[in-house]
Amino acid sequence: MTDSWLVITPPIIVLLIAFITKKLNPALITGIICAALIASDFSIFGSSKLTGGLIIQKLTNIDSFFIYSFLIMLGAVVTLIIRTGGATAFANFASKKIKNAKQAETSSLLFSFSLFIDDYLSNSTVGYVMRPLTDKFKVTRAKLAFLVHSIATPLVVLAPISGWSAMITDKLLEAGITDQLGPKAKILANPYFTYIKSIPFVFYSFLMIISVWFIVRKRISYGPMKAHEAIAAKTGNIHGGKKDTLSAADTFKTVKGTLADLFVPLFTLVCAITAGTLGTERFIKALGLQSSPSFLSLFFAGASTLLITLTFSLSRKKIKFAQIPSIIFGGFKLFYDAIIMLFLASILGSIIMENLLTGQYLAKILVGNVSLMLIPLMLFLVSAAIAIATGTSWGTIAIMIPITIPMVISLAQVNLPTTVASITLLFPAIGAVLAGSVCGDHISPVSETTIMAANSAGAQPVDHATTQFFYALPAILSACLAFLLSGFLLSYPIWINVSISFGVSLIVCLVMIKLLDTSKK
Repeated sequence: MTDSWLVITPPIIVLLIAFITKKLNPALITGIICAALIASDFSIFGSSKLTGGLIIQKLTNIDSFFIYSFLIMLGAVVTLIIRTGGATAFANFASKKIKNAKQAETSSLLFSFSLFIDDYLSNSTVGYVMRPLTDKFKVTRAKLAFLVHSIATPLVVLAPISGWSAMITDKLLEAGITDQLGPKAKILANPYFTYIKSIPFVFYSFLMIISVWFIVRKRISYGPMKAHEAIAAKTGNIHGGKKDTLSAADTFKTVKGTLADLFVPLFTLVCAITAGTLGTERFIKALGLQSSPSFLSLFFAGASTLLITLTFSLSRKKIKFAQIPSIIFGGFKLFYDAIIMLFLASILGSIIMENLLTGQYLAKILVGNVSLMLIPLMLFLVSAAIAIATGTSWGTIAIMIPITIPMVISLAQVNLPTTVASITLLFPAIGAVLAGSVCGDHISPVSETTIMAANSAGAQPVDHATTQFFYALPAILSACLAFLLSGFLLSYPIWINVSISFGVSLIVCLVMIKLLDTSKK
């Protein structure tokens, strides 16, 4: 199937239907049907068997159980925070210090930074907590989703203690980067420190994080986001002129709360995820579970946080024991739409990656027979295209790392096993794959993080994806420039390469944003 152009049509169909209808679930269902038909040579029986098998597989998959359970428990914690008045207490406290939309948006960015350890946590939590405050200053829900998403997703790949670091290290090890001599050793280096040394080349993340700060602090507005903000300023409607759809948690009557009702759950959650990230791998091996340590750590973090938060609230008589079922059900309703979207996106992603092999097809037609200097740029573009189409950064990294490492070794024309010093392209290439994967995941309307950020902020996923894309475009174009320059500077020391590539691209990025600004017009 990798030799047929048909393998790229399902994600394109999903994108077109989503943008035309403004509804993601029908687009995903249509994409699944098309992808299954193509994968089974247009056999109705074969496509039905494939789809049915994947539905059963996803429903019984231990990782799916962990992540969906985590979302429900997180929803229950968020519901509890709202019900006990924690979110309102924070908004009231912050409103005494925060006097305008600029300060409210800055607070959202700072809050996202504090949850850097996990993008699911940040994307799923910050919007709910910040809504009362940003609503007060007529910050549109699309803008809030952009603020949340544009810090959470680009930032987590730069955090060396996140679940991402474990996943990336594992993929580099599988690709042959190891400090142990053996038949599978291709590059003699510690895979974790190889990832760390590649971080300076994740240009998109740095450019996007700086861009969102620049946009907020300079009060810049343009593109579809400008239309949303104009409607909010004129009518007070922060949903782009659409009707507000309140979630179950939003309709709860809250009691008078304190900051402790907010920060005890959040502090517990961050500590639990940190501890879980460091300790669940041994637990998984001991029990023989076929699961990702990061998903199990999220599950345990959600369970322990919910238990501690419920105990804390009960002890202070903020809730009654009989209300616990309604709180947990409220958490389920809070993430019901997101879970359905994630489930459908997961099925589509599996067919695209495992049956259609769309990633390999794109890599084959775009990466090959190109100049060594263009490899970082090509890897960034290919990774971004795959992540946009599949909606998964982890899946893209899993596809691209096994392609990238052998490719850069072949281009270096060295004997195996070799060392990092003999492959000048290694760090820029890995950085390009990580940057492209994050970029595509960030702007994809079918990405799990896009759905989570939109759901958290109370925005429509398609509205969020549409408004965010134009704000991310300068960072995307500037990242292309950075990788192009990096390719031409491969013969120079890393610090010179990074300084020039990133410095020039950052200036270009900020100039583009400023030129696009129509806030004063």
